[in-house]
Amino acid sequence: MNTDHTMAIELEPEGIGHIGETQFAALCARAGLHCNKSSVDVMGWDFIVEFPVSWVVQTVPLDQRQTTSFKVQLKSTLGLANSRIKLTLSAIDRLAKNPLPALIVVLRLNADGVLLGGYLVHLIGEKLARVLRRLRQAEADQAREINHTTISFDYTKDGVFFEPTAHALLNALEAALGKNPGAYTIEKQRQLAELGYEGGQFEGEALIKFEGPEHFSRVMLGLEPLKPYRIQVFDSRFGIRLPLNGTLFDDIEELYLSPPTIGNCEISIRGAAFGQAARFDGEIFIAPAMVEPREPEFLIRAADFIIRLTPTALKFESVVSIDEMERSLDEWAELLRALTLLASGKSTLTIARNDRIGSITLPVNQPVSGPYLKELPYFSEFLDGWLQLLKKAGLRSTAKFKLDALWETNEACLAVDVLVNPKPVARFEFQALGIDPWRPLEGLYYNNASLADASITFSVKVYFELSDDLVWRYRSSHFEALDLRPKVDDLEQYGVDQATACGLRLLIDPKKLAVVPPRDAPETSSTPRH
Repeated sequence: MNTDHTMAIELEPEGIGHIGETQFAALCARAGLHCNKSSVDVMGWDFIVEFPVSWVVQTVPLDQRQTTSFKVQLKSTLGLANSRIKLTLSAIDRLAKNPLPALIVVLRLNADGVLLGGYLVHLIGEKLARVLRRLRQAEADQAREINHTTISFDYTKDGVFFEPTAHALLNALEAALGKNPGAYTIEKQRQLAELGYEGGQFEGEALIKFEGPEHFSRVMLGLEPLKPYRIQVFDSRFGIRLPLNGTLFDDIEELYLSPPTIGNCEISIRGAAFGQAARFDGEIFIAPAMVEPREPEFLIRAADFIIRLTPTALKFESVVSIDEMERSLDEWAELLRALTLLASGKSTLTIARNDRIGSITLPVNQPVSGPYLKELPYFSEFLDGWLQLLKKAGLRSTAKFKLDALWETNEACLAVDVLVNPKPVARFEFQALGIDPWRPLEGLYYNNASLADASITFSVKVYFELSDDLVWRYRSSHFEALDLRPKVDDLEQYGVDQATACGLRLLIDPKKLAVVPPRDAPETSSTPRH
């Protein structure tokens, strides 16, 4: 009697791998994917798989369509006794850092080699970062023989399961890779370059010397540079530092620190009387205390100046020399008004609109040093007045100019004086007219005035009276504003038109004083002094 015995055949690892490759190639073929096996076993990947052309979005023009290819490292395993797979660092290095999408495909077989399902481990995002971190650590440990070092993944946790069908494989691939190959490549290149550098790339160690608490505070606030005696720079990725090779930072002689900020604020400077204040936007920074219980120092930074607040004092400093600044009319008016108020020694400074420290108001009674202290009030008054004139004329000035432009604005200063000031400083004087003057003696002064990119034409009525001076007998007593407009093309015609409209016979322009005679009488002129 013969008896047949069925014997279980135990699959060898090589056989499991061969069955897995055959099963994967068959799944790809049934899914319409083009699967190409690597003929070299040390490239880090087993297959290059391509989607068909029909898979690409058809609305994309032909010249812009890109085929989607991806590289696959295939692993085959029996059962779920151990859900971890290992790869050498040299293999995962070649696989993960390729610009193409990189996948680890794990096929799970039963004891008879029948495919039960699979997992896709997509090397992007956190999993790509894990690979890069492991490579960085190997470099730091000087373990450069990475073909002897491994990295492992738990494919049940790190991967996405798919059923053992071609349709399930195709759905899993589409979900992982998307349908925009160009965008995928750009994002992967970004991750390869930036993952692990979220906190910055370079770190340094420097030997520095502080000359005392004041020097320390200024350095911590970023007002003075650090001047290291010795500096070493590291490339820090995933918190793992490597000494930086090369000459990139060899020429560093000084560094500026950026103090921590506690938010934006509003800065206002007001005078003692009921006058116009100056207002600025700023940001508040804080420097750490050098020695406890010394309190921290605050730095309030605006565009043109800084304010340092210590427990005992307030210090005001301009950012750059006032002679080097180029600012617009509005910016100059605000800044010079603030400097004038501070120089008076009778102003208050308020720091407000910051949720961290609330509102702070402090008296400013300390002397202010700097150039043009005597001229500041005149500059400020002129610019505020000029702004008023431009507004009345429907003009706006946006050009930037230096402060020395104010020394060349005689006509503009005169316009502000006679049109804005209640008690003008300007005065007109002239000798005898050569004819009998009429009573009351009134005249028209008209002129152009400019500053930066804004120009106006204006006219005022001038009232004269006799003086005791034997030479300059006629002297202006007061002015009355008549007209203000953007600059006209024909100034002389403008003057005649204004005089005629106001019934005035005496015309005063920058060149001469003229008397408009009665009809059929000759015109008389003289040169005024003002």
